Amino acid sequence: MKVLVTGGSGHIGKFVVERLVKAGHEVIALGRVKNPFKPAKGLTYLSLDITNAEAIDKALAEYRPDAVVHLAAALADDCERDPAYCLEVNVTALQRLLDSSIRRGVGRFVFMSSQGVYDPDAPEPVKEESAGRPILMYGITKYCGELIGLWYARRGLIDFRALRPSVVFGPARFRGPSAEYSSLIIERALKGEKVVIKNPNDRVNYIYVRDVAEATLKLLEAPSAPSRVYNAGGFAMTVLEFVNMVKKFFPNMEYVVEPGWTTRYPAAIDNGRIERELGWRPQYLYEKAVEDYIRTVKEGSDVFYL
Repeated sequence: MKVLVTGGSGHIGKFVVERLVKAGHEVIALGRVKNPFKPAKGLTYLSLDITNAEAIDKALAEYRPDAVVHLAAALADDCERDPAYCLEVNVTALQRLLDSSIRRGVGRFVFMSSQGVYDPDAPEPVKEESAGRPILMYGITKYCGELIGLWYARRGLIDFRALRPSVVFGPARFRGPSAEYSSLIIERALKGEKVVIKNPNDRVNYIYVRDVAEATLKLLEAPSAPSRVYNAGGFAMTVLEFVNMVKKFFPNMEYVVEPGWTTRYPAAIDNGRIERELGWRPQYLYEKAVEDYIRTVKEGSDVFYL
């Protein structure tokens, strides 16, 4: 399958592109930065901004992909600071991309949504039907994106599918509010720096980036996705438990608790739908995820530069 991936240079994007390439797909990855990928068979990188509708349409016309995986997005902290920018990137650019995809004959469209579509205090375990009461602009735009895509699907214009991962962590994730209590804990431990946490007792549902990449592949390749929208949760623990788990690998790691506000999300995620319909289950749980994180930082990737 020929697949165009937006946000291909982002944290999740690099791992998704890597997984798609290794699965034998031809990938056209789009991103705003200098090419982060190593030469690989079947991989093309284009430096494009998702808000440049004309350039995006030109790329779709030239490469004629069978499917689009849409990962490009404004992150939660940027959305809170600049709602207008957030709406432009997360809603308007998505709608334009859907229009261009339909016009250029794309059959399948996979959208990276978020557990931000849920109220943090929603009854747990959270099921897909519980969405619709996001409290942050990021979640509002992600939910809006889902509704727009589902509208196109109901009209029979494109096969729209969406994934709602929990708090994603993995190598080289430095941005986004939840990075403070996930990836940056490991990054600072690797550098011998003191770890700072603001929400030690909050329970968080963590999902490792390779599990997100695998779920994306499953959603893309499935002959049908009857429910269209799917949760993808990993494992739940408090932030302090996460810190202590990382400390097993870095016995000399020091941490300090400082007061401050952090973004909250539901901790118990119901994966029943994606397990039944797509056969996906998270594989990188607890220490296995940390082990792979450390190995990837040390050994790198065959496909991308960290």
